Amino acid sequence: MKELINIFSSGKIAILPSDTVYGIFADATNEEAIRRVDEAKGSNKPHLMVVSSIDMLKEYVSEIDDLQEKIIKKYWPNTLTILFKKNDKISDELTKGSPLVGVRMPNNKFLLDLLNEYGKPLLSSSANITNEKVITNVNMLDDRLKSKIDYIYDAGDLSDIASTLIKVENNKIIFLREGILANRIKEDFSEYIGQ
Repeated sequence: MKELINIFSSGKIAILPSDTVYGIFADATNEEAIRRVDEAKGSNKPHLMVVSSIDMLKEYVSEIDDLQEKIIKKYWPNTLTILFKKNDKISDELTKGSPLVGVRMPNNKFLLDLLNEYGKPLLSSSANITNEKVITNVNMLDDRLKSKIDYIYDAGDLSDIASTLIKVENNKIIFLREGILANRIKEDFSEYIGQ
């Protein structure tokens, strides 16, 4: 844990197990670290960030509306990413210019403990070269990617769970990626489902 705190504090990047597949993690507030992740993945796409508490979320987003709050209370921590309006503590480097940032509270004790210890959100991105298959075992890691990573934590085989990505607009839930939780959300919030 201490070693990882030092890694993130100094703008370095690590591959860790998440509540889905292996991910690349870095300090979500460090622009240089974000650029290093982009370079490692060969990508220029927005990244999501992971938080350990609602208080941490509130520090980095400009608002949480009533429907978002209901969803958070019902489902977090879980494999659910929600788009929020970011505040100026989150760099455009993370969101690639979008005013929205994807946020997840992972259902993974190790990650939650790490986030609590670090005290800041972490960037989270799948540990693969862009458009290549997701990584469920560190032996699958691409050498091009590995050469740019400062730390790799091997937790054995992970399952390939698809996370769900939603945004809330005009009091409606819009699915941007229908993962494992999508049907449950549609059932529980049927009156709020948008097109």
